[in-house]
Amino acid sequence: MGIFSFRRALGSAAALALIGGFSLAAVPVHASDRPIDITSYNVSSITVADSNCRYVYVSATTTVKSDYQSAYGSVDVTRSGGIIDWLTLENRKISNRAFICPAFDGLGTYKIGPADISATYKYWDSYFQSYETDYADYVDRSVKSFYVRGKTKSSLTATRSGKYVTLNAKAQVYSPEKYRYGQYNAKGAKFQVKSGTTWKTLKTVDLSKGAAKLTVLQSSAKTYRLSIPTATWATSTNSNSVYK
Repeated sequence: MGIFSFRRALGSAAALALIGGFSLAAVPVHASDRPIDITSYNVSSITVADSNCRYVYVSATTTVKSDYQSAYGSVDVTRSGGIIDWLTLENRKISNRAFICPAFDGLGTYKIGPADISATYKYWDSYFQSYETDYADYVDRSVKSFYVRGKTKSSLTATRSGKYVTLNAKAQVYSPEKYRYGQYNAKGAKFQVKSGTTWKTLKTVDLSKGAAKLTVLQSSAKTYRLSIPTATWATSTNSNSVYK
């Protein structure tokens, strides 16, 4: 075995000490254990109104050390802790897109990351008086959440009896696993009345069986609506306005 091969195989100061005439001072100091870091992922949430699979575009923002040369990595795409796809990181770019099938993978929160990285870097070998290349394998823990939401729709009707107005609201959300819209038991929905150019909340409710009802005392005619906020798995929606 040649001196260079032996040195590479043993790779430690103790091994070099076995070879007569070598100084421990000649052992190179490897500067990088993480030559490249993923600082963030760029990905947009999507809204679905059908059951088709689709691609989600992902990019990465990275920082590198001065001795960085190249990198290759595998980036997890997960939902509820289960891996649904992998992305490839080549040098500093994500080279493919996440493949999402809401009908099978579901609606809600998805995550990009962590990533398994193998990066090469250069260092100065003081004994051989030349730059050499080594590599580091590690896990980059950066993650980014994005959301796959079903499209929602809502409606509002109103009836008057004397000074009382009864508001009846309904809401639906697209369920890709069922290939249709279904009842949406929205949380934090707001019955609102228009006051000038703004909307004033009369009551905040949770829908049951996709519906909610409110009776208010109001002698004069007013304009009403139902406003549903964004959820992790459903979009926001405002119902039609009714004047009663």
